[in-house]
Amino acid sequence: MLSQQIADKIRAKVSALVSQELRLTDASGKTLSQTASLKPETIDLAGASWAIPFAYGGSTVRYIVLETEMPNHDEIAPLIRSIAELVMHQSLVLEQIPRQDERLDKFIYDLLNQPQPEWSLLAAEARLFDIELDRPRIAIVIQLDDPALTPRFQDPAGDREVRLTRHKFGINRALDSFYTSSRANVVSYLGGTSFCILKDLLASDDTDLPAALESFKKSLSVIYSILKSELKLPATVGVGNYHPGLEGLRQSYHEAISAIELGAQTWDADRIYHIDDFGVVAPLLSGVDENNIYFSRELLDRLGENHEIIQTLEAFFNFDMSLTRTAEMLKIHRNTLVYRLDRITETLGLDPRTFEDAVQIKLAILYNRFVEPRHAA
Repeated sequence: MLSQQIADKIRAKVSALVSQELRLTDASGKTLSQTASLKPETIDLAGASWAIPFAYGGSTVRYIVLETEMPNHDEIAPLIRSIAELVMHQSLVLEQIPRQDERLDKFIYDLLNQPQPEWSLLAAEARLFDIELDRPRIAIVIQLDDPALTPRFQDPAGDREVRLTRHKFGINRALDSFYTSSRANVVSYLGGTSFCILKDLLASDDTDLPAALESFKKSLSVIYSILKSELKLPATVGVGNYHPGLEGLRQSYHEAISAIELGAQTWDADRIYHIDDFGVVAPLLSGVDENNIYFSRELLDRLGENHEIIQTLEAFFNFDMSLTRTAEMLKIHRNTLVYRLDRITETLGLDPRTFEDAVQIKLAILYNRFVEPRHAA
């Protein structure tokens, strides 16, 4: 019933609490796990004054044996017993959960990343998970700043699986607390620090899809706040657009990843970014629409030809869009800065004082450093 992993986890948790050498034994005194300086030997429990029993299912199953008496032994022994029983219960529950979660994670990863997917096989596997692949969904990718999920993190207590389960539960609870609870929303772990939500767009069969998309985009800042509240960790979130079909879902997923990467490079991590935040230069990244490419490059050319615009914008962004601090740095009156920003808005059709437009302009400036304007002579 008690695996070596669970025994080591209990020992690590209790050891961190009492700061002394100890061992965990079975009912016969055989050592199952011990701190580094102790030998794995059999102990006479009758003669071990500091042996603390703990139970499972109403019966004593194991003992924590301390090397020395704690100064407040009578007070701390019940706490040690409670911790051991809690860790054991949690671990056994996790072990009893079928590997359904891991299989679902792998299925979603393959669905979104396989270079040449076998759609018929994926459709058959989706039925096993009760997932309707033909429902319209948008991909949301969450990169969570949790060091415990990185390969370099040492996890002697084996908490990683517990944390993964907790994070996925938090993501699901955030979705259910804002949107109508739906089994059609799929939350999966993609590896590393990344999680994915395949967000269902239909509250009911008669939902108007364009209206649902518009409502979804308007709700992003609110759902991000709820996610942060649930996860209690820094999180960078990327959101793709809706595209029909399975290939469209994969495109949405890659857009969400691009939104995270572009957002983190252009602005900051620990924010939510929609791929449309970068719409004015997105065609330069994808190269799919000639008309939009022409418009984007025209904007970049205008930025490259007006040094006052570039200087003003870079200062404005460097000082977190503060009018007062930017004016002081440029040694101009605050009203002069406002006038310049008004001119920039008229010239570009984007207002650098709004976050969404500022992201696009800042990305264009960064890109412009690597692109020679076509009209330069």
